[in-house]
Amino acid sequence: MSKVRLVATDLEVRYPHTDPAAHPALRLDHLVLGPGQSLALVGESGSGKTTALRTLLGLVKPTAGAVTWQDRDVGSLKGADLRAFRTSVQPIPQDFDGALDPRQQLGSAIAEGWRAGGRRGAEPGEDQDVVVLRLLDEVGLPASAARRHPHEVSGGQRQRAIIARALAVGPKMLLLDEPTSGLDATVAVRILELIERLRTERGLGILLISHDLGVVTWLCTETVVLYEGEVVELGGTKSMLVRPRHPYTAALRRSVPEFGVPFRAPLRPSPSASGIDPRAGCRFGPRCAYAQAETCVIRQQLIRIDGTDVRCTRAGDLGPLDPLVDEPNDQAP
Repeated sequence: MSKVRLVATDLEVRYPHTDPAAHPALRLDHLVLGPGQSLALVGESGSGKTTALRTLLGLVKPTAGAVTWQDRDVGSLKGADLRAFRTSVQPIPQDFDGALDPRQQLGSAIAEGWRAGGRRGAEPGEDQDVVVLRLLDEVGLPASAARRHPHEVSGGQRQRAIIARALAVGPKMLLLDEPTSGLDATVAVRILELIERLRTERGLGILLISHDLGVVTWLCTETVVLYEGEVVELGGTKSMLVRPRHPYTAALRRSVPEFGVPFRAPLRPSPSASGIDPRAGCRFGPRCAYAQAETCVIRQQLIRIDGTDVRCTRAGDLGPLDPLVDEPNDQAP
C-alpha cells in the first residue's frame, strides 16, 4: 500500500477552557485518504467538519490520537519535512474572497506558490511566466487573468485562481472546505468538474467538506457523516444516501429539497427519545424517530454492516432506512 496517505487514528480534539464533562469537539476513529480517492465529510453546522479539516492540516493539535502523513506524525514534523507536508496537502478555503491578497495580481500569487513549492512541475526550458500561463490554462482561465487583481474577476474565476495557486506547489492532496459556497449553480458545476478532472488526471486525493449532498454524491465515492463531533456513518456515498443505516444520515437526506416534491418536515422523535441522555447514550437519541429506551441509553459504538460503519446498536434490526418515508414503521416505546 502506498505510503502517500493522510491517516487519522483515534483522533480526539477538545478546545481549551471547555467543559471537560462535555463531548469533545471531534472524535474520529479512523480516516484514510490516499492518491486518487475522493472522500466527503458531511453534517450540520457544529458537527466538527471544520475542526476535522484543520486537524488534518496540522493547524489544530489533537488532544489524543494522531494524524500521520507518509507514516509520520504530522505534529512532530519540523523544518524541511513540515514544508514538504504543507506543499503536499493543500487547503482550498471556503472564503475565496479572503484567500487572495487584493493588492497582488493573480499571476504573481500563482508564481509565488510555485517558488514556495520548490519550482516543481516545470518542463525543460520553462520559466516562471510559462508555468503560470500553463496553470491558468489547466484551471480554465485565460492568459489575461495573470494581470488581473482579485476584485477584477468573478467569484468563480477567483476560486479557479486559488486552485491554480494550490496546484503550483505540486500537491498530492486537496482539502476543500465548501469550494462552491456562494457561487451560482452553473459556475459551481464548472468548479466541480474542474476538481474531478484534476483528481483523475493528476491522481490527487480529494477531501471535501460540503452541506450539499448533491455535490457530495456527484464528486465523492465515500462519505463520513458527523454528528456533534462523532462519526455516525461511513461508507459508499451513493448507497448510503439512498438507503442510509443511521437515522441521522436519513434525516440529512430527508432535508434535501427536490423539485416537484412537497416539503418534508423532520420526523417526530420516538416516545422513548425524551428519556435518552446524550451525554451517556446516543448523541442523536433525543431527536431520533427510532430511539428505543433499552438500547439507546448506552454509548453507541461503530459496527460494520454490509460494508458500512454505523454508530447505532439498532442498525441491524432496522435495516436500510427509507429517508423519504413520512412515518417510520418502527416507533418503539
